[in-house]
Amino acid sequence: MKKNLLIAVLLLLTVSSVWAKDYNVETKKFKSWGEAQFDAETATITFTKNWQGGGWWLSRLDCSAYDCIVIEFEEALPMDVMFMATYSAKDDKDQKIKSKVKVPAGKKKAVLEPAYKNSVDGLGISATKAGVVKLKSLNLKEKK
Repeated sequence: MKKNLLIAVLLLLTVSSVWAKDYNVETKKFKSWGEAQFDAETATITFTKNWQGGGWWLSRLDCSAYDCIVIEFEEALPMDVMFMATYSAKDDKDQKIKSKVKVPAGKKKAVLEPAYKNSVDGLGISATKAGVVKLKSLNLKEKK
């Protein structure tokens, strides 16, 4: 009986990890740097100056169950935007390692494949100039 119960639990855990849901990052609190602002109700980010931005603190989230991070905007971007992931892992200069992807003006979507999936500290966004963008979604996408 114990053996059957153990097998059932292991199967349940396996199936649940295979059917993992996408992770909605927008549910985390946005923290700005500089004077950037985020309206959570409308998912709007206002960049007041060049290279200001903000991000979502994920507290060393283990993203091993996900393939990539997808950011999508409601409309084509009016300026270039830099989207990045910061990890708890550090380089030889004791600086946190980051992965970055540039989202060019005129585009609406970018995909970032994290380098250190087992320990993502946070996700960030900054813009090359002042302006307003509206997020459509920001999700960790499950493995297929």
